[in-house]
Amino acid sequence: MQEMIQLLVNGVALGSVYALAALGFVIVYSATSVVNFAAGQFVMLGTFFGVSTIIQAQWPAALAYPAAIAMMAVFGLLFYALVHLPLQNRPVVTVIIGTVAAGIAMQNGALLVWDAWPFRVPSPFGDGTISLAGGVITVHALATIVITLLLIAGLYALLHRTALGRSMRAVAQDVETARLMGLPVRLLLGFAWLLAAVFAGFAGLLVGPMWFADVNMGDAVALKAFAATIIGGFGSVPGAIAGGLVVGLIEILGAAYLSSTYKDLLAFGIMILFLLLRPQGIFGERIADRG
Repeated sequence: MQEMIQLLVNGVALGSVYALAALGFVIVYSATSVVNFAAGQFVMLGTFFGVSTIIQAQWPAALAYPAAIAMMAVFGLLFYALVHLPLQNRPVVTVIIGTVAAGIAMQNGALLVWDAWPFRVPSPFGDGTISLAGGVITVHALATIVITLLLIAGLYALLHRTALGRSMRAVAQDVETARLMGLPVRLLLGFAWLLAAVFAGFAGLLVGPMWFADVNMGDAVALKAFAATIIGGFGSVPGAIAGGLVVGLIEILGAAYLSSTYKDLLAFGIMILFLLLRPQGIFGERIADRG
């Protein structure tokens, strides 16, 4: 029982990271109909911005972590301006290829800046543990879950309780109608990319203490986040959250009770089952025509 509690908490914590990365997928896809295949590199970059501010610059945590998130916000706007905006009137497949190329460039750029040697990013919550129903749980795992819940609550409040959120949902529903209604579509799309980058930045900073920071880590995160969106329902915010938790739990429980060799096979096997049996995912997706 104690071991199960530890595994469940760790699985939910890892799943929270995948959920944040998947939300980055969903935010961009909902606003632009484009799958950002550089999303995993966004997470990697968030981790390495943390490496720069925490390890290399040795700033205090109260400054280092907000600075890393601010860097991600700026990067999200730059990515929108330099990658998406010049290609937005091209076929969707062209924009997708553009994100793939940008992701490769980001990965190689990170290799030049930070080198191939992995870093161990310290947790802002220390290495402490607490006892929960007899199980030993790291403070970082619990903090990851709490921070993810707060970010999800903040996203919900933004989308459903503010004029900005309503405008973003209008653009996601129909770009041309939103433009005819006088909404600043370009600014709203830019904010969507900024928001996706911020969520990826949080995912990167939270996963850093769980894994070694490596320039290739984004590929693994992207694949798991993509699987999470398929399982939960592509384009669905609740689906991204549920899918991320499912993938995280499968990965941790599969590694513990079967073999770490097959943990990825289990996650992607379930994704394939969803594609075959329920392609719309757990929560499905509302489909609408875009102008």
